[in-house]
Amino acid sequence: MFFKRKNAAKKKLPSLRVAPDYEQTFYAQPDGQAPLTESSSGPNGNTRGTSLHSSVRQRENNNRAGNREILLLFFRTGLIIFLLAGGFFALKFGLGKLSQPSEKDKEKWIANAEILEKKAASEQQAIEMESATDVSTELINTYMRRWNEAEQHMRAAEMRERDGMDEEAAKRLILVLRSAPDHRAAQNLLLEIYMRSGEYADAVSLCIRLLDQDGERWGVKMKLLLALQRLGQAEACLSVADPMLEKEPDNIALLEVVAYAHWASGNAQEALALFARILQNDEMNSVALAGSGTIYMELLEWHKALPFCLDLLRLHPNLEHYHKVVECYAQMQEAGKAVVFMSQAVSRYGELNVVAWLKNDMETFDPIRETPEYRSFADRMVGADTREAVKEFEKLEDEKKTVEQDKELDLPVAPVEPVLKINR
Repeated sequence: MFFKRKNAAKKKLPSLRVAPDYEQTFYAQPDGQAPLTESSSGPNGNTRGTSLHSSVRQRENNNRAGNREILLLFFRTGLIIFLLAGGFFALKFGLGKLSQPSEKDKEKWIANAEILEKKAASEQQAIEMESATDVSTELINTYMRRWNEAEQHMRAAEMRERDGMDEEAAKRLILVLRSAPDHRAAQNLLLEIYMRSGEYADAVSLCIRLLDQDGERWGVKMKLLLALQRLGQAEACLSVADPMLEKEPDNIALLEVVAYAHWASGNAQEALALFARILQNDEMNSVALAGSGTIYMELLEWHKALPFCLDLLRLHPNLEHYHKVVECYAQMQEAGKAVVFMSQAVSRYGELNVVAWLKNDMETFDPIRETPEYRSFADRMVGADTREAVKEFEKLEDEKKTVEQDKELDLPVAPVEPVLKINR
């Protein structure tokens, strides 16, 4: 059965008739189609026409391009040209941006330019040094003569400074600096003379000159601070002192100057804080004690000022410190203690100085003037008559002040009634 199926005759497929190449023309008629031309039933019967739905007519319609397709073609062509031109200009703009230097490049160029300038300056200086070796003998002799004159004036200035002739020594030192402007020893000695003589404006100029040569000289900076403080330039003093205080926050001398600068600029609380920092490191620092006591007295806080004044009096028992202690006790209405310290001042410095307090410092002793202790002490020092005279004088001064205040306020002054004295 298998062999019979294997040898079965194959079915033959119908073959299609293919026209030769010369017959496959545009107007060729394939097999099985109607003829291209058909007779039309016209009046004459001879008219031949072509069907609108024939395949030949369809191919002709397909091969013809419409106006819409032509416009679309032109539009696409123009769009391609526009995109090419836009891409060209965009590429050109991008390349131009890339070719421009960035900020970092500019900074590098500036740094390189500065390096080149410094290099050129150093080369020029080297050339000048090389040319200096070719100077004439006359120029060398001129410099030698100036240096010898500077040394002679320097020795003369040192001798006069040792003898206490600061003015003559300063004149000699100025001659030294004319011959040798950067003479370090002459500048230092002249600065000391300026600070001693109180010529603080000249001292400031000289300090700036020295610091321009070497900005790390701590001693010169301290003298500059002191000179500015004496001139009352508190803001300039703080400008110099703040960077120094960052480097050495526990430097007592620097803290003293900065505290007084804050006090002079009106910042009393900051000054008190700085004085407290000084007293933490040095409990008997006279500058901090005097500054703290004086600030509290200006603020009329007598209880806070008194401890500082007492410590200052123990450290330096001079007449000024006695007066501060007496003033504190008087303003606190402690007449007995005020009289005790006035008696100590009398025993140390004599009656005349204390009597001057009683006569001149009237406002200081007003709170205790009528107390028995004060009246007894005043009677013993100046006598009862003098004390009464002083009291009458103070009364007259108060009346004058009242009249002046009434005049300033345009108030009518009350007439003084005459007093009749009857002698019996």
